[in-house]
Amino acid sequence: MMGASAGGFAAADVATGTEATVLKGWTAWGSEDIPARYPLAPFVANEWPRSRFRRHLHASIRYVMEDTERDGVFNDSGQRTLLLFASRIRRRDGRVPGRADLVALFGMAATRKLPRALKYVPGGYHVDPVVFATNLPDTLRSEFVRPLTRENYHCAIEASCLVPLAMGPALPPGLLSPAGAYPDDARAVFVDGGFTLKMPMALFEEDARFRDLARWTATPRTIIFCCDPHGRLWETSLRLRTLNAHPTVARAIADGTLLVVHPDHPVEASFLSFDPEVIMRTFERGREQGRRLLEAESMRRFLSGAAGTVPPVD
Repeated sequence: MMGASAGGFAAADVATGTEATVLKGWTAWGSEDIPARYPLAPFVANEWPRSRFRRHLHASIRYVMEDTERDGVFNDSGQRTLLLFASRIRRRDGRVPGRADLVALFGMAATRKLPRALKYVPGGYHVDPVVFATNLPDTLRSEFVRPLTRENYHCAIEASCLVPLAMGPALPPGLLSPAGAYPDDARAVFVDGGFTLKMPMALFEEDARFRDLARWTATPRTIIFCCDPHGRLWETSLRLRTLNAHPTVARAIADGTLLVVHPDHPVEASFLSFDPEVIMRTFERGREQGRRLLEAESMRRFLSGAAGTVPPVD
């Protein structure tokens, strides 16, 4: 299981091996008693901007991923591997990113859906994808591929989801790599993984930093859950490139080894929604589509590994 931002949180849900974890997150989202049980650390709670969403995100991760759920992820069988994507931000001038940088990065996120010519992509930054993985062999460890452990688990999910400014301050690297083994982390912060890596297929193939990881995570068949109602596979949340026509991706879809599952309708709940009725209506509509998908002959053929093209499933 792998993903960035909300997709990383969802992948972590699935990695626990129980559907109860998924339901736990949806039914409790927005409940005021959860942030009271898992309050923000002072370095976030006392800093501007104070974000209601951040309070709920921080608490929800820790509520949904309590000890029982973490035991499911970090079990001894090694049969499930979870990869979470985050983005490391460094200023090119060597200074530690501050509030003005959060504003600039928020501007990048806020204009992500605009046409390419109107997008705001600030210069002056090194923006690197960093992957955190369970069961990671020592030979794959690097500055950009790091272990996901019980100790950094909650913070890695939070960093992967964290849109700067909209969700308050970014996460310092010490929470993600406590040993401080990466010198370039010293003047960096970690934010939303979707900034640099949302759909990893092309980057894993093209970027030498991730090719060994790609070989390690290769599977006979892959399912992508994409929230775009048109099934567009945006490489990053900045929407600079879609991967549907990428040769490797297109070939895998045609060969029946890659299945793209996406909503057959616009998703009602926004990522800032706190309305329980809207949230659960969105969940139930998705679950109903999931039932239809599992009953479809094309899905049965895909899961069985039968050869041939897998047609889209409505």
